[in-house]
Amino acid sequence: MLSKLLVLIGILSLVYYNVHSFQSITQLTVNKYAKKSTIKSLSMVTTPIKPSTGVSDSANSNQMRPRIITPWDILKKQISGSFKLSLDQLAKYDYISTDDALKAYEHMQLCRQFENACNQAYMQGFIRGFMHLDNGQETIPAFVHDSIRKSDKKHSYYREHTHALASGVSANKIMAELFMKVDGTCKGAGGSMHIYDVENNFQGGWALVAEQLPYATGAARAILLDRLLYPEKTVGDDRITIVFVGEGGAQNGRMAECLNAAAKENLPILFLVIDNGRAINTFTPDVAANSDVYLQGKHYGVPGVKVDGQDLLDVLRTGRAVTDYVRKSGPAIMQVHT
Repeated sequence: MLSKLLVLIGILSLVYYNVHSFQSITQLTVNKYAKKSTIKSLSMVTTPIKPSTGVSDSANSNQMRPRIITPWDILKKQISGSFKLSLDQLAKYDYISTDDALKAYEHMQLCRQFENACNQAYMQGFIRGFMHLDNGQETIPAFVHDSIRKSDKKHSYYREHTHALASGVSANKIMAELFMKVDGTCKGAGGSMHIYDVENNFQGGWALVAEQLPYATGAARAILLDRLLYPEKTVGDDRITIVFVGEGGAQNGRMAECLNAAAKENLPILFLVIDNGRAINTFTPDVAANSDVYLQGKHYGVPGVKVDGQDLLDVLRTGRAVTDYVRKSGPAIMQVHT
């Protein structure tokens, strides 16, 4: 009886999420046959919020964790100052084409439905052990799908299903891994927190907090060594390493060590900070003196920016600008407030 009750609760939860998730993507004017080939605004919010300069208005002041508002015009100025890029250089990121926005939205839907399926299978007992879902943070894998290439090296943390999907890893192989099947990415031996795929350079989800940071930094250094040792083979090589870390995990000492190493050797690495306000089961502000991880790089000369993770287009714009910077100039931090 108890198992049937749990299954019923799971089904009701899925129905709730499917009805309310993506319900009111505001200002989405996607029409392939329209004359305009760009989308001005796309935002994953349930109620329209008047854009502001980032200061919470009275409607949000009583929320424990209000949404931040980072309009692109303001973000551009912040990126210009931090990354030392002119507004003219950043102008090419202003508009996202209809096709690119559709691809991003479709990928967000894939990620949400995949995680919902994982949730259902877990509650039915088909998936065992630890499992961490990524619901509500779909703009991040959408950015990865949009800007990060197959040849780039990716190091994720324990909430990595959607990052693997965005990197090109087969959904079938990921789900098989969760079901402990031999067809999984690690023959079923890794499970939810250890997706790994050589073909797509997805170098694992890492279970221990901040464990992935030094490995990713080493992978970025390996890219530089390839260019040094094999100059003829690496002509035009602009590969980068992207490493995912939570804003809680970024309080770990490894972050400082890796920022120092990245700055000292000018490594092609992007620190993607996923800021959900939680350090596992702890409110990050309860244990962190400063949750603005993107500012940590100032001491080392590593530029950073924080973007509203509920605004798809601004995440794509910022992601493209920051990724291009890392390919050409060196390390950077991009913090996404989800």
